[in-house]
Amino acid sequence: MARRDFDWGLDLAAIAAIVGRHFKDFNGNGFYPHPDEVALQRELRAVPSLRQLGAQIRGAGARGLAITGLGLAGLDEARRNAVLYAIALCLGFPTSTDQRTRRVAWDIRARAGNDQQSRFVTFSERVGNADMHTDSSFYPMPEDQFLLYVVTAARCGGGASLLIESDDIHAELQRSTAGRAAYALLCETPLPFRVPSVYAANEDRIEIELAPVFQRLGPTLTMRWRYDSIVKGLAARPALGTPAVHAALELLNEVIERRAPRFCQQLPDDTLLWADNRRTLHGRSVYTDPARHLVRIRISDTPNAERVGPSGISVD
Repeated sequence: MARRDFDWGLDLAAIAAIVGRHFKDFNGNGFYPHPDEVALQRELRAVPSLRQLGAQIRGAGARGLAITGLGLAGLDEARRNAVLYAIALCLGFPTSTDQRTRRVAWDIRARAGNDQQSRFVTFSERVGNADMHTDSSFYPMPEDQFLLYVVTAARCGGGASLLIESDDIHAELQRSTAGRAAYALLCETPLPFRVPSVYAANEDRIEIELAPVFQRLGPTLTMRWRYDSIVKGLAARPALGTPAVHAALELLNEVIERRAPRFCQQLPDDTLLWADNRRTLHGRSVYTDPARHLVRIRISDTPNAERVGPSGISVD
């Protein structure tokens, strides 16, 4: 964790003005991937405070960083989300993974009236814990980074943010014969990840993405993981659920949820959490306060025009 190491000065107003000139429709203060995002990115990167914040994140040399006292607590929702969008665009290219609203800034808070029996409810829609996962694991091209901004921390004392590095998971698996076999199988076997209902194009249809859990990109070990998504995917594609696959998944889930070392911290209001989405898993501890509110933005290193989006998913 670190404190913000710069002063916004007059830059907050300048950022809101720049973003306001480029967006005619703010999409419910959630924005959307801008059609001329490269030019907008260039303009925003010229703002001194945004340049300094990007340098603070990159200079940390970490796979996750929490910056407290970000300085946005006094802004209204529209201006706050405009600044968060600008921060994200300076780090890469904010994406819209919700196929229906196309929102970039996504509210993480409990939603009333969810029928958890008939819908595949995602972690951002409910109180309680969130198992360790990578974002967009159920899409063809998961984003490289994500931001979480704490608007209101849970007043019940729960809801701590959790981070685990993929290398630590791999090291734990290598300790046993069964773990090494599970790792090898999950490197080479595409598994069905089911899309949660809120992100699907149509809640009445099942959408599936096939992909392995582990992938090596040169010396870098990346992961795609969301246990409940795989379980529901295997229920829809039972032929893919061999005994060896189920055993490997159970072992890996046990390593992730109980054994691997992790960052665990309840982040205070006005904190920005940045993380590498390909080399870290994130989650949260149990909380009960329905007023807890975070804003999430997913960020790709690749411009949106070059990305493979949700349209590549198989649908029942």
